[in-house]
Amino acid sequence: MDEPVEKAESVASLHEEAGGGNPGEEEDAVSMGSNSANTNAVNNDPNDSAEGKELNPDVEQDVSKAVSGEPGIATELEAEEGGSSVDIHEQYYIEQKEKRKKALQQQLLDRTRVRSSYYTTSRKEALVLQYVENFNRQYVQLYPARKDLFLTPANEFNVNKFVCTTIRPTQPAFKELYDYRSCAKFMADYLTYEPLDPPHELPQSLPSPTYTLKVQCGNCFDYSVLLVSLLRGFGYDAFVVSGYASRDITTLDETKTESDTIGVPSPKESVDPVPPEKDGPDEKAAKAAESLSKYKVKPPRTLHSHFLISQDEKAKLQAQKDLENQRLAMEREKARMVEDDDELKGLRIHAWVLVLPGKREVAEAFFIEASTGRIYSTDNDNYLGVESVFSSTNYWVNMQVCYDGLKGIHFDLGDNSKWEFVLLDNTQPSSYGSHAAGNGAGKKEDNGSDDEDDNEGEENSEILDLPPSWVDRISITKEQFESKCPAGSKSMLYKNARVETFAEYHRLDGMVSRYTFFADEPRGFYGEIREFFNNRRDKLRQRLRVPYTGKIHEFFDPGRHHGLKEHIIVEGKTTEIHFYPHSRSDGLVKRLEKEDKIIQYFTEREDNLVYRSVRYDSDSFDDGKEEKMILKMTEKFERNKAILAHEDAAKKTYFSRDEKIRVVYHLEDGRIIASYREFKKPNADQKASTLETPISFEVNPYLKPPKKQHLYAQLCNLIRSEQACIQAIKNSEREVAEILQARNSEEKEISLVIPVYDTIRNNTKVVSVEEKENHKGEEEESKATDLDYLSPFLVNYTNQYALTRSEAAAVKDACLKSVKERLIEKANIIQSRLEEVTAEYQRHQLSYSRNADSMTVEETDDYVKFCNESLFRIQILEKRLAKHKEAAPEKYIELDARLKADTRLNV
Repeated sequence: MDEPVEKAESVASLHEEAGGGNPGEEEDAVSMGSNSANTNAVNNDPNDSAEGKELNPDVEQDVSKAVSGEPGIATELEAEEGGSSVDIHEQYYIEQKEKRKKALQQQLLDRTRVRSSYYTTSRKEALVLQYVENFNRQYVQLYPARKDLFLTPANEFNVNKFVCTTIRPTQPAFKELYDYRSCAKFMADYLTYEPLDPPHELPQSLPSPTYTLKVQCGNCFDYSVLLVSLLRGFGYDAFVVSGYASRDITTLDETKTESDTIGVPSPKESVDPVPPEKDGPDEKAAKAAESLSKYKVKPPRTLHSHFLISQDEKAKLQAQKDLENQRLAMEREKARMVEDDDELKGLRIHAWVLVLPGKREVAEAFFIEASTGRIYSTDNDNYLGVESVFSSTNYWVNMQVCYDGLKGIHFDLGDNSKWEFVLLDNTQPSSYGSHAAGNGAGKKEDNGSDDEDDNEGEENSEILDLPPSWVDRISITKEQFESKCPAGSKSMLYKNARVETFAEYHRLDGMVSRYTFFADEPRGFYGEIREFFNNRRDKLRQRLRVPYTGKIHEFFDPGRHHGLKEHIIVEGKTTEIHFYPHSRSDGLVKRLEKEDKIIQYFTEREDNLVYRSVRYDSDSFDDGKEEKMILKMTEKFERNKAILAHEDAAKKTYFSRDEKIRVVYHLEDGRIIASYREFKKPNADQKASTLETPISFEVNPYLKPPKKQHLYAQLCNLIRSEQACIQAIKNSEREVAEILQARNSEEKEISLVIPVYDTIRNNTKVVSVEEKENHKGEEEESKATDLDYLSPFLVNYTNQYALTRSEAAAVKDACLKSVKERLIEKANIIQSRLEEVTAEYQRHQLSYSRNADSMTVEETDDYVKFCNESLFRIQILEKRLAKHKEAAPEKYIELDARLKADTRLNV
């Protein structure tokens, strides 16, 4: 074992050259934590390990309390978990959960279910452990003040393994995990984070990635090893970093993080912080009195500069941005002060993932926080120091000084003056300096071979290489991939929101995520809840709740009856409904409901209708009448270029109480005033001669006034339009009632849709090739037994399998005669159809020859089209007849041969 001794001498000489030759002076300078931290001030406070704890996904908080933004939600949960006031049902659930977890751990620790490499040590592994232990002993001697290296922890079977061999590069069969962002997010959601206890000490064990994946929980090292195994399997140059981080990172405390940073945008702030108060009876009376005055003096027009208005808006926006930046700076300063109060600052041990450039088109190095799946730069303030970096190829020790976090730290692992390697083989990352983007980890590079051969002959080689990984291939089943989170649900608490994630089909209502945004009254925001759904039969995609105003906004996918797109409810009343216009025949886009008015918007209609509104008498609501009294109906139309502007109606207003109809026409070119005409509806017994002259205004004075007959015809058309408008309004009311009734029934009995390609929930069984062949043979036998061509002719015989010679001859003749008659009948049918088509074609041809000169172009085109169709049918029928004449004798001969071969007729 001279090689480790030589290695130690090289290490000592290297640091004597870099640090001046006195290891004792360098011990304090190469401290990997913050130099302001005092090791004598270490206080193992149990509250530190509980901070930022993940919320129990099964503990449902009161919505109003969450929306109100009370800061003590997480504290109350922690108090409930640790105190004696825990609900008995919740306590039972926790106990059952722990029992299931212990049962799963016992099952995973069964040695008969894993290969021997999990609980044994090969000769090559023992040699590597001896080599690494010798390196660690020399490292401790050179740097006694530094933290111990994380080299050979015990696995789940209490067997010491080198950390590099614990990483198992694997590429799962899910393309959704091919990108590092989606892969890190999936691992962060799928596992439950457990902080290190105590937070300033390295963990005593490091289980295999397969064990971590199955128990769905682990500390930062378990997270990082599993994520690095997957990333290296997908071709990334990923490494596990062992170092120091802030309290928020190590305890997974997201209460200082805005939800925007995780891709959950905050809702827009309210424009009016205080909602407008409803008018009282005095205000209503004043408005009514004001509306009665017919003549009003218009105030003088105030002129404004658009440039000055835009400048004022820019100044306001800039002021708002400055206030927001000041607020964020104050919050960061406050968070920094809170962090400075941490007694363990710079001593909290943490592990995360480093991705170096060179593979998969990665341009620069970055960090991945495995517990959250978030991406950070290599100089982020949350990471305070680095002790070591390792992968499935080698282990590197940091020789750089971390004075100000990781600022100025270089991650060029091939630089031996900054990083000291453990194994002489693979002294630098295989991808460093490489410009090729690998699609997968090579077996030789990542040490991920499944071959368990120890290759004992290599022990005598000059350089000790790394043995293969002792871990099985990491297998992610489809059920695990679709579950996405432990026990099907996960909840995280952020500064301004709580984010809950659910697996598909985990909840009976199909909810997959829920964002609860807390209230912020100084900024004019009073809380909001967003719920997202999948696989709903009613096509519900998202629901937005605003408890402060009682607003519920629902969004639907295409495919619903009536083309429903959005449904807005305020205080239990439907106020707005949106539709998919292409899914409807009437082109309805939106419907608004107010106290005494209903508005509808349309698009792409043949009659160019774009707007319809109806105003009801508010007194009819107080009387309790079932049918509301209509005061006025209005319809607006788009411009029809095929009609003159003074004849194209732009707006029709039907005054039901005043018995009037007003028509406003579109503006003509070069005009600023539109023409209009107002009719007084006649009585039932009134004639056209007694029609009252309508009130009209014509912009063009040179137009000839219309005759009274034309005006009466126009009035009749307007009356019919009014009746059609009333009927459309009634149909719309009936349709809305059906929609609301359907929504109530759907919410009472929620049903989910399972896709046909979902093999898990459809209990699809994969049939083998042998089963397919056996099933095919059974089907052929069943068909042969079910279809007996002689059964109609053997009905009159008691013993069908013991016929006499005369009976067999009679059956044979009857069968042949029947087939012959069927063939002749089919030929006659084809012949008769051919004669009919030919006769009809000849009649049309004779008629055309007689009337060709007097026929119009359209009649000629119809004749040509008929001739083409008739000739095509004649050709098809002639071919069918010829084919039948050729096949009929062959069928007769084939049946005769089959009858002769039938054992029942061979007497």
